Amino acid sequence: MQSHILEKVLEIIVSPWIEEINVTNCELEKYLNKIKQVFDIGELSRQNISQRDVIDYYVESEVGYNFFHSSEGAIHMALNYDGKFDSEGYYGQAQIVQKHINKSCSHRVLELGSGKGFNTIYLARQNKSVKFIGIDITHKHVAFAQNKSQGLANLYFGLGDFHELNFKDESFDLVFEVESICHARDMHKVLSEIHRVLKPGGRFISFDGYRKVGLDQFDDKIKLAARLVEIAMAISHPWVIDDWLHLAQGIGFEIFSVDELSEAIMPNLLKFQLLARGYFKFPTLSHALLRVLPPNLAKNSIAGLLMPFTIRMGAQGYYNIVLKRP
Repeated sequence: MQSHILEKVLEIIVSPWIEEINVTNCELEKYLNKIKQVFDIGELSRQNISQRDVIDYYVESEVGYNFFHSSEGAIHMALNYDGKFDSEGYYGQAQIVQKHINKSCSHRVLELGSGKGFNTIYLARQNKSVKFIGIDITHKHVAFAQNKSQGLANLYFGLGDFHELNFKDESFDLVFEVESICHARDMHKVLSEIHRVLKPGGRFISFDGYRKVGLDQFDDKIKLAARLVEIAMAISHPWVIDDWLHLAQGIGFEIFSVDELSEAIMPNLLKFQLLARGYFKFPTLSHALLRVLPPNLAKNSIAGLLMPFTIRMGAQGYYNIVLKRP
């Protein structure tokens, strides 16, 4: 009942906004001022993110993901290479993983932060002879994935933290993640655990967002926008892409490939921005709704409003990175 009411409230707020939004530098300050009328930006930018906050982020954003994003359980960005949003793009990451499964002849595959199981269920249906395991820290998502995957004998979902993988050394041919390890509290520990459970020659495939080199040289508005995006998406320890790659090499990985997919997610980001702009149309109403909407669902509107700016201006990027254990 509560979810239905929230859906109706959100629909009323965003429905008047149907025109396409231009992503321009001159608009950023205006949008930041709109956010300031609703949220305490200073308090937000200083917020510390715990594991509990990450879980709350996904649970409280559930209505938004279902209503605005994907009723099929996708909670990641769609890859649309032609510049037009298409929900088929939600399968883009899994299709890339499929190519690596084929090339590496993988028999055991692990997904980190598997969420509602969207990617692993798709892959398990395509590869009946491959054993798939998905782990996540959110009980509600694990239960959803378990229910949706009934009948797939080659797939198991369970609770698990990628900081401490409960698997033996050299257990998997391939490990992948889609927008999950950005939430890591200790990236060195996470990458070390992935390296440990991969077999020699095994691959780790990552789809995630990073800060770009040179963010510190941007003006304060861009740096503030980037930080607000990270906080709104429950990212406590953001990584610069080059620093992350250096860390991975120090742990013992070889860099197999690095592909920036920022433009491929832009249609999805512009869709989010269109919706978020509707939320900020009437600041007084938006501020009042903070007492009704789940806090993380409301904060998600900040990321929706600002991400097209931070991506297009080169402050942040979305990457597909493939690492290999020698």
